[in-house]
Amino acid sequence: MNKILKFRTEADDEDVVITLDGTTYMVKYCRAHNQPGLKLFHSRGDVNAPIHDIHVLARAWQLANAKAKELGWFASGVNAIQAD
Repeated sequence: MNKILKFRTEADDEDVVITLDGTTYMVKYCRAHNQPGLKLFHSRGDVNAPIHDIHVLARAWQLANAKAKELGWFASGVNAIQAD
């Protein structure tokens, strides 16, 4: 059985937060001021969710980058997450 998953995207001046409805999944990216792209700041999983962590992270990355582009944080050709 396929289940429709609903992701939510919220942003403020410095951060983009992606959550998955009905779970405790949360992925937070922050604006990387001196380099292109976003920086992964924090993530929280959910062992009881109907989707694996890697799939949440992949979708969150897509949604966060789309929101950052919409907000004008970086050029349309940039799709990068900076790791610490």
